[in-house]
Amino acid sequence: MTATVERIKQEIRNLAPDEVDQLLRDLQNEYTMPSPDGDDEASIEAEWDAEIDRRVQEIEDGKVELISGEEFERHVDQLFAQRGLTRTRRA
Repeated sequence: MTATVERIKQEIRNLAPDEVDQLLRDLQNEYTMPSPDGDDEASIEAEWDAEIDRRVQEIEDGKVELISGEEFERHVDQLFAQRGLTRTRRA
């Protein structure tokens, strides 16, 4: 990386968290990240649509059983407890 980029990175590290958040939002609004493999946005959307269709079909075919959010939380809590870990929850 160039010296300029390194200097900018160091300056970002010195910003307050809210300033970093604002900077990231501004950058997201001004620049578009290129796709890692050169895929265009339409092909990525098509892949997501196919994945969504596949998952819906699994539910409709009875291959997958949906659970409530509360049941999921209980299950995750049990997994943490089995491993002797404490799970912290975010508000």
